[in-house]
Amino acid sequence: MGTADYEKKILTKSFCDDVYVELTAMGLKILTMKDELAMTYGEESEPFKTYQRHLVELADQIEWRLQILSHACPSDWKGSQEKVESVVSVRAPEATTGPEFSGGYLGG
Repeated sequence: MGTADYEKKILTKSFCDDVYVELTAMGLKILTMKDELAMTYGEESEPFKTYQRHLVELADQIEWRLQILSHACPSDWKGSQEKVESVVSVRAPEATTGPEFSGGYLGG
């Protein structure tokens, strides 16, 4: 029984990853289309003004779907593995030898 649960969990995470990658690619494609439309017709043209709004709305809807996906997938799913950083870029704090104080309120 434990193996079946594990397989279901893996399949669910895989599904979430696949949907995340596809929706992200769609959103990027739509925003690229908007940029190409601006380069082709110019930002002041009537076709750009008409379609720009629709393309932005589609991209916003896809972003909204991605937010829904993040709530519908398992709680330990962290999003697509493509965007996970494996390197920590924070340095360890330096040791101080003097008295400890903060830059906040010093009283008075």
